[in-house]
Amino acid sequence: MSNLNIALNSGRRLAHRLHVRLGANGLIGVAMAVMAVAGLAYALRTQHEAADLQQQAEAARARAAQMATAAPVEVVPAGERLTRFQNWFPTADTSTADLRKIFKAAQASHLTLSRGEYSLTSIDGSGGLQKFDVILPVKEHYGSVKSFVADVLNELPHASLAELRVERPASAADELDTRVHFTLYYRTRTT
Repeated sequence: MSNLNIALNSGRRLAHRLHVRLGANGLIGVAMAVMAVAGLAYALRTQHEAADLQQQAEAARARAAQMATAAPVEVVPAGERLTRFQNWFPTADTSTADLRKIFKAAQASHLTLSRGEYSLTSIDGSGGLQKFDVILPVKEHYGSVKSFVADVLNELPHASLAELRVERPASAADELDTRVHFTLYYRTRTT
C-alpha cells in the first residue's frame, strides 16, 4: 500500500470515529467552529491591510499638503507655451536623415521597400508646423511589417502611423500587400 492510500484510509477512519462519537450535529458544529476561526483570521489580516492603507493615505496627504505649500507653479503665457511646444519638434531639414532611419529600420526588418510617395505640407493654423507624409507599399509577412512599424515609431518620436492597410491577394498567399503611411511632424522656423 502506498503512503497516499494509508493516509486516505487513516483520514476515513478518523472521520468515521468523529461521526460516531459526535454525531451529525457535532460535525456541523466543528465545521462551523473551523469556519469561524478562518473568518477571524481573514478579518484580522484585512484589518491590518486597512491600517497599512490608511497610513499610506495619510502619508500621501502630507506629501500633497507639502507640495501645495512649495514654490508656486510658473505661469507661462500662451504664446510662449506654443513656442516651447513647437521647439520639441525637429526642423524640417532633418527629414532626409529621418528617411534614412526609416530605410534602415526596413532593412533591419528584412523588408524591401518599393517606390514610395512623399509630400511635405504646412499644417494650417498650427503656427509653424509642417507634416511630411511618407507612404510606402510593402509586400512581406505581417510580423516583419509589424516590427518595421514599431522600429520607426520608437526611433522617430515625432512620427505617427497614419494608416496601415493590409490585404491578402489570395487566400493561399504567404506575403501580404501592405500600405504603410507615416506622418512626420516638423517645425518650420527656429525659435
